[in-house]
Amino acid sequence: MSSILLRRIARFMVSGGVVIAAYYAPYYLLTEFFGVWYLASSVIGSIISSVINFILQKFWTFGNKSMAGMHLQVIAFIFVSVGYTVANGGMLYILVGELHMNYLVAQVIVSAILGVVSYPISGWIFRNQTP
Repeated sequence: MSSILLRRIARFMVSGGVVIAAYYAPYYLLTEFFGVWYLASSVIGSIISSVINFILQKFWTFGNKSMAGMHLQVIAFIFVSVGYTVANGGMLYILVGELHMNYLVAQVIVSAILGVVSYPISGWIFRNQTP
């Protein structure tokens, strides 16, 4: 593996940790302390974390500093984020609603699955840029 790829993967993992915290904070707080339905809390957490995720992935992980064509990246990222939110909600529903798993444990499993899938997709969205 090249040093550029290793650096990107390391940055992706660090930024992923920040994004997960930005997701879990409202997810947990809204569900536990405000009685919001876990799927609604999930959507709110997804919106907040998607904004942070876009900024970190574009400018830090993939080193894409260009503002040219950013509107297309935003559109692609929103489309992908909606897909992640739907997939996240669907998997949560199955694990929590059908299999009666704890909602936090279920979210950890779902986050791991979506995290693996998201690296190549984010790399595609922010491609053709020098790190």
